Amino acid sequence: MIAQAEDLFDRLGFHGTGVDRLVTDSGIARMTFYKHFPTKNALVRAVVDRRDARYWDHMDTAAPDSADILAVFDALGSWLEGPGSHGDFLSKALAEFSGHDVAVAGEAAFRKKKAGPWMQARLEAAGVANAEARAWDLVLLMEGASAMAPVVGGKQAAGQARHAAEALLAAWG
Repeated sequence: MIAQAEDLFDRLGFHGTGVDRLVTDSGIARMTFYKHFPTKNALVRAVVDRRDARYWDHMDTAAPDSADILAVFDALGSWLEGPGSHGDFLSKALAEFSGHDVAVAGEAAFRKKKAGPWMQARLEAAGVANAEARAWDLVLLMEGASAMAPVVGGKQAAGQARHAAEALLAAWG
């Protein structure tokens, strides 16, 4: 159910996907749906959690060397080109739920904020000075690549972000 919902939300949007479509496409009864998820937004939170876990598993697996900062952008490119990637999922959740459902929007924002400390740890492993502040510079490049991926393709967007990251790393010494 969660995997099917993730695909539908990614392709059609959260508000564009109704409970009728969710139960029909997943082949479960409406009563079973509500047994596991008292509301559609409870399912959305579960899907956000699953998508975020899959993303970080991919990033850690595809770029296992914490000190190899540029590998992060290669990993991002493969994620953005992967199956089921129709733009930045968490940004979509933020856009659709901000002002409507604080729990969903808050969950998406919380998960977005994890990128800073994750990148900071990598910069520290690479011996980059001022890692905390600089981490957000690189996260911004990642976010820009994610936003542009539906327009120019994931590999190209991540490749451009990688090029900019390379220039920043060189400037930082």
